[in-house]
Amino acid sequence: MWPIRDVNPTSRRPVVTQALIVANVIMFIPVLYALLTGDEALYEWIMLYFGLIPSHMLALTDLHALLTSMFTHADIFHILGNMVFLHIFGDNVEDVMGRATYLFFYLFWGLTAIGLHTLICLLFSPWMLDVPLVGASGAISGVIGAYVVLFPRARILTAVFGYYGYYSTIEIKALHYVAIWFIFQLIYGLLALGLPFLSVAYWAHIGGFLAGVLVALPFRERVKYRARSLGWRW
Repeated sequence: MWPIRDVNPTSRRPVVTQALIVANVIMFIPVLYALLTGDEALYEWIMLYFGLIPSHMLALTDLHALLTSMFTHADIFHILGNMVFLHIFGDNVEDVMGRATYLFFYLFWGLTAIGLHTLICLLFSPWMLDVPLVGASGAISGVIGAYVVLFPRARILTAVFGYYGYYSTIEIKALHYVAIWFIFQLIYGLLALGLPFLSVAYWAHIGGFLAGVLVALPFRERVKYRARSLGWRW
């Protein structure tokens, strides 16, 4: 299932969400150049310098990567998937929380994702401590967690794919869509424990998501009072 858009209006332009998307795209330009030109040295340098290497973080070195890793992506499919989810779920969360608060928690969710990923590596996959962690998915998972708390009854227009590329579109409640998404993250995360290499940081997704759920709980009343005038399904 692939989300296309949500059926959930906003009261103002999602400036922060749009700025985050632009920042991610700008950061991806040198990665795209390296991929298109086959410059492996440049690609490796970008991943190692801007990506978060857990062992370096634990040694309190290269701490700039706590931020830059959230805006660095490995390939076109990586950034495309993340930006679609941020575009769909971010605007309403920003609308409820306010721009400054939303930006603060977006970064907080990203840091929480890094923290749980590092903890899981320490406990189950210590060899992964030297593998760079890149991508906005941890922070965006926090956005998804906040969204489902604030708008569990909102509708997500979803493409459902079948054989031979065929697909149909259906509307699914946000609660159901996110529940399916989270269950898969948890299953894959548990199955991946102890594997020699993991290309997807499922526990970063789980950490960001749980942080998003907890942060959004106090904002439920704000949604309740604004729901009728804006047509929100809360």
